[in-house]
Amino acid sequence: MFPAASPERAPAKPESTTDYPALAVVALYALLQVALTVIHHPWVDEAQAWLWATSLSNPVDFFIIPGEGHPPLWYWLLRALSSVLDFSQARYITLPVAIFNAWLLSRLLRSEFLLLVLMLGSFVVLQFWGYHFRPYSLIFTCLLSALLLERQGRSIAATWALAIACALHFFAGFLLALWLVWQWRKGTGLLGLLPPALFAACFGVLAILSGLGNPSVGPTNPDLLSGILYNMGWVGMAEPLRGPILAVVTIALLIYGLRGQPLLLAALLVLVLVLASGTALIYGKYPWHSAFQTMLCFLAFMLAGINTERRWIMALLLAPQVVYGIDGVMYRFAHPKWTGDDLYAVVLADAGADFRPETDLVVWPDLAGPTIAASNDIQVLSGNTGALLGPITWRSFDQQAMAPLLLEKPAPYWLVCAICAPVIAHLEANDRTLTQLGTHFIADNGMFYAYRVE
Repeated sequence: MFPAASPERAPAKPESTTDYPALAVVALYALLQVALTVIHHPWVDEAQAWLWATSLSNPVDFFIIPGEGHPPLWYWLLRALSSVLDFSQARYITLPVAIFNAWLLSRLLRSEFLLLVLMLGSFVVLQFWGYHFRPYSLIFTCLLSALLLERQGRSIAATWALAIACALHFFAGFLLALWLVWQWRKGTGLLGLLPPALFAACFGVLAILSGLGNPSVGPTNPDLLSGILYNMGWVGMAEPLRGPILAVVTIALLIYGLRGQPLLLAALLVLVLVLASGTALIYGKYPWHSAFQTMLCFLAFMLAGINTERRWIMALLLAPQVVYGIDGVMYRFAHPKWTGDDLYAVVLADAGADFRPETDLVVWPDLAGPTIAASNDIQVLSGNTGALLGPITWRSFDQQAMAPLLLEKPAPYWLVCAICAPVIAHLEANDRTLTQLGTHFIADNGMFYAYRVE
């Protein structure tokens, strides 16, 4: 059974002494999150969700976000934020959430200082489940809240916390599935578990309906097995290590650590395999998807209870994540958002007072558009379709397409592009002249360029 809080133990170690090391680690984590938030340049997924949230008008689209494959709660939250904040302000909302999560984690791991350090230092909690303007930090809040509520004996409230996480991201359903197996094993009443399970299932259905018609959803790697093994070896982040050996070692450690909980172990292994296979088939290889593997295994160990043996197995599983977490911090510090040019500013300076982005600024491919549009609260033209670009419509997205307007548009106009070689070759082959105005590197999306086209 999940280890319950013991009122007899609480006075044994006064908070005035025991909490200082944990509070120091939480404070250091908070400082890192502040710094990472300040230097962070928003990337396409952050801006894409914002553009969808602020452009929804069809009532059905509020529940089935077109082509995204996500449940709608995150978009509802963004829509609410957009009524009082712009994108550049709203993206800071995840910072206090990340710091609050660190405090919750210190409460959960109050006697496990080593595991607290390793979790807070992991790539998952330092990066995508930290300051990034995505729903992951809120999912972590739900997970930690569920574990703390369970510790207090409030199993149904805890189940609702994880059900809410399912309204934020489809993959949170794996966390809830493991949780429900555990609740059934320990005898929690099924009638109490049914409402949150149905709530989560409804949002799962909405996510599936949202993803229908997206042509990019499908096999992305001809070697599916390599993708599955990559995702199962979640303890490492570097591509050369994510293969059969690391996957086998990871599974072996899980089996050894949870062998005393056969039902929990069996459920975990099935869910790990299904998650690894599904993400490999539909999405390919992305570290923010592998992060759910980390949290799924963390949940399993917390439910089983931390003893000496499990403590060190968890430490072995998390140690590589800390190496990559620190490496990720150094990488981010080496590429703060103010390095390079502000591409919209250089375009404005070059274009002059008559410049209108909705008629004079083209982006190619569409992936280059959301960040510049959301960050500057503007609309731009799509070089793929020739239409005004809002959120990318994945159901019709073709990033290789060249809209006629690239050649037909009167000179001069301005172009912001990523992976620019094809569009430059297309323009130059048709006697267009390009003058490079600036470059900017986004840590999550690569290099972007600004040109004047004549």
